[in-house]
Amino acid sequence: MKDNNSIWRELLIVAVGEAVCVGLMLVVFALLGRLDQQAVLGGVIGGALALGNFALTAVGVAIASAKASQQDVKGAQGSMTLSMMLRYLLLLLVLVLTAKSGSVNVLALVLPLLFVRPLLTIGEFFRKKGDST
Repeated sequence: MKDNNSIWRELLIVAVGEAVCVGLMLVVFALLGRLDQQAVLGGVIGGALALGNFALTAVGVAIASAKASQQDVKGAQGSMTLSMMLRYLLLLLVLVLTAKSGSVNVLALVLPLLFVRPLLTIGEFFRKKGDST
């Protein structure tokens, strides 16, 4: 159960952080005079894709961890590789189709995907001392 709490905490950090970062990104778009419906839609879809990708990563890691704890190291490695490949293919497909639709600002669509890693790093600063999960 502790692992589930850790996953939910990380998802919450990413979700809140993505919302804040997408909001700040849209403020920058507004300051540059480029804020329109396409930028907002791109930011919302990009943020949702980033959060979904992170959630699927967490699921893949949990599955691989379960296999590794049963001494199935090759199975864990295979499951991580398959998970990564499927996530990347799905993400690429959705990004390309969304960008080709012409209904979103492509920069606003892609930028939220870059926010996840810095958000996780910043989230480490708010972790309780002694909390190693």
